[in-house]
Amino acid sequence: MTTSLALTLPSPPRRNMPSKAYKRTPGRSVGMPQDMTAQNFNRRITAEEALILATAGDGSKTEGFRNLLSLYRELHNIGFRSCMSLQEFLDVHIHIRRSETKIN
Repeated sequence: MTTSLALTLPSPPRRNMPSKAYKRTPGRSVGMPQDMTAQNFNRRITAEEALILATAGDGSKTEGFRNLLSLYRELHNIGFRSCMSLQEFLDVHIHIRRSETKIN
C-alpha cells in the first residue's frame, strides 16, 4: 500500500498565510491551487510589478495583465519558451529577421 505524500508533510503554521486569501488544504502547496481551469486567482505583487502592469495597460493593471498574456502568446507562437533567456531569444530572432530583410 502506498502512502500519500500529502499525508506525511506537516502543514505550515496558519500565521504565514494571508488572512483573506486562499485557505490552505491538507496536501496543497502554499498559494492558490494550480488548476488549469481556474479563472480567478489572488497574488501579492510588489509596487514595481504593479507599475509594470499599469504601464502595460495604459493605467489599468487588469489590461496590463491581459496585454502581457497576449505578448507571451505571441512570443510562444514564434518559438520562445519560459526556460529560455528572453534577451538571447530576441537577439537571435532579430538577427534572423535582419538577415531575411537583406536577402530580399
